[in-house]
Amino acid sequence: MNKKKNIGWILGFVAVTTIIAAGYSFWVSSQPRKHILVMFSESVRRYNFTDYPKAILNHLEDNKVYADVTFRYLDCEHWNPEDEIVQAGKIVAEEDAKRKIDIIVTIGDQATYSTLCNDITQVNTLPFVFAGVQYPNAKQLESHKNVTGVTDTPDVEQNIYISKELTGVSHTFTIMDETFLDRKTRANINEQLADNKLIINNLDWHESIHDLVTFYKGMYSISSLSLRNIAVNTKVTEPMNKKTGQNLVLLLRKYSPLTYIQLKHDAASMQMIRFGNAYPMITATCMGFGKGAFNTIGGYFSSVDDISEGIATCIRRIVNGELPENIKIAPSRKAVYVDWNVADNFGMDLKTLEDKGYTLVNVSWKERHELLFWTLLVLGVATAIGFMVYYIRLLRKERRQKKEAQNQVRQENDLYNLAVQNSSSYAWERSSENMMFFKDTFWRNHGKEPQVITLRQYLDMMTPETRPYYEELVEHINQGEPWTTDIEADFTGDGTYHWYQVRGKGIVNSQGVFQKSYGLLMNIDNIKQRERELQEARKLAEEATLKESFLANMSHEIRTPLNAIVGFSDLLAMPGNEFTDEDKKLFIDTIHTNNELLLKLINDILDLSRAESGQMDFVIKNYKVSEVMDKIYATHSVQMPKHLAFNYVKSDDVEISVDESRLRQVIGNFLTNAGKFTPEGSVTLGWNTIHETGKVELYVEDTGIGLSEEDRKMVFSRFYKKNEFKQGTGLGLSICKVIVARLNGEIKVKSQLGKGSRFSVYIKQA
Repeated sequence: MNKKKNIGWILGFVAVTTIIAAGYSFWVSSQPRKHILVMFSESVRRYNFTDYPKAILNHLEDNKVYADVTFRYLDCEHWNPEDEIVQAGKIVAEEDAKRKIDIIVTIGDQATYSTLCNDITQVNTLPFVFAGVQYPNAKQLESHKNVTGVTDTPDVEQNIYISKELTGVSHTFTIMDETFLDRKTRANINEQLADNKLIINNLDWHESIHDLVTFYKGMYSISSLSLRNIAVNTKVTEPMNKKTGQNLVLLLRKYSPLTYIQLKHDAASMQMIRFGNAYPMITATCMGFGKGAFNTIGGYFSSVDDISEGIATCIRRIVNGELPENIKIAPSRKAVYVDWNVADNFGMDLKTLEDKGYTLVNVSWKERHELLFWTLLVLGVATAIGFMVYYIRLLRKERRQKKEAQNQVRQENDLYNLAVQNSSSYAWERSSENMMFFKDTFWRNHGKEPQVITLRQYLDMMTPETRPYYEELVEHINQGEPWTTDIEADFTGDGTYHWYQVRGKGIVNSQGVFQKSYGLLMNIDNIKQRERELQEARKLAEEATLKESFLANMSHEIRTPLNAIVGFSDLLAMPGNEFTDEDKKLFIDTIHTNNELLLKLINDILDLSRAESGQMDFVIKNYKVSEVMDKIYATHSVQMPKHLAFNYVKSDDVEISVDESRLRQVIGNFLTNAGKFTPEGSVTLGWNTIHETGKVELYVEDTGIGLSEEDRKMVFSRFYKKNEFKQGTGLGLSICKVIVARLNGEIKVKSQLGKGSRFSVYIKQA
């Protein structure tokens, strides 16, 4: 009874907890979400800005702030100071126009300063949180009561001490020029080191590098390096000729005994220092840290996560009703961070660094839990070996059982072998392991000892042409379907191939998994021989029919102009004729025209004969498409009927391997036909470069009378003529088809009756 009562209490507790959680989730989702604009100083690709969005969103969630956050990037290096201010205000106005902003957040000195310089309602009234600002403008902040945030001023003092701990070098240097940021950095160093007796402030070069490392071994120091004005560095080295090209290299060598501290991120300068200094770099800012671009080992600074935590805390307090002016501006949390990838390269010990309380990044799970890793690895290997031993034992047992079953099958099939010994039909079986079993008579009849082969060996005995048919058979059989196919194979191994018909059926289990297959293999050489004889007889009959048709058409085509020649010649030769000079001229012109037609017909017949018999000469060379097509266009622009518009469309110019004269003959035929069968409109010559297939389409397109479906099928046939009353032999397109085939190309036609045609030649690019 008590047990049932306890179970009831547990179930009740779970139910109440679930209801509360669901209710809370519904309440959260129903609350109005704030719209927060986050603006970064640089572009999205700079520094560690890509890490910020995720960190900010995570900390907002931890602080139970549910908001829609928009991230924008000022890209300050792209603008001059005046335009940068305008751009910052523009970003705020744009986002507020899309959706009313509730809180503005800026990250970095430039974004903060430029945004606050805008005298607009949003900047002056909305809660404003800044972060990642090294040197905040105190006067500007005092004039805005709606602003709070977290600063990130570099801690120079702590990073000099950290340099000694991480690199063993207590004397450091940093880049210092005369920019606004450099002046702020110099003032920060002077302020932090004013009362420090252990650290020598050598920004004014009152001590040389040699003296620092020689006479101040127990102390610390920081010196400056100017890359913009090399000559000023001579105070800390020795006089240098500022016109000498090797000044920078020599200068960096002089600083090699010191460790570099990054107080501002300058990728170009750090790249030069990296190659001139053997020590890992120290950083007082998170910018660029942990990305592997330089030998930055670590330092004392605020990480992206620290800064994001400060932002989220300020936003939480504002959302909960506090005014920004009552939230004190404070520095973000700092800690010592070490990049293990760099530390490992310099031979440092992971445990030693962890024992000092440093926060390490880029440490793999294996390195952080090395003992556990090796323990799991050993256990995994031992488990794998155990499984392998178990599997091998099962495999041996299965093989033994299969061998016994195979022996039994062989014994049971001895009578069957005797029955089919002299037959051309053979039984086969394939196991689930794709092993092929044939009756002994199969191997003996093919001159081989009985054997078991794999499916791959079986496939290799087939010709490449018929192998895919058997692979298709295997796919169907594996699904339990019956299937039949023909193959050509060499089972004797002497290079002689024979035709076989393969019939088979597969057996699958209740889950549809293939178990085995069986069937018959029958020699069908006689059947295939009869099929070949029938095909050859059919081919001879078709050729005879084609020859008769060709001769009949040729006789008709030759007789037509010849009749005209003979008829008009007889009229002229008739004694006592009284024809006028105009009539005689007409007769002579008709005779001349039909002579030309007869000569063209004979030449076309000879061309067709030479092309089909392989006697037509082809000189294949590489040509630019434009080189061939420009000549064709120039020739036919004169010959094209004046009432037609002759267009020329070009594409990407590539090389093709062709016989130029033959290709021009083909395209010229297209153009002649287009001009002949286009009453009005246009004829277009052009080409398309098809990069996907590596081919070029050369085409002639017209707006002529077009072709019907039946005409399209016949258009490349011998003596085909669209219009019997139009002059022509009807052999031109037949010759074109043979020429294009010899050029290893394709010839195609697209046409619509009454709308026009497009004849195309497809040639591979060279």
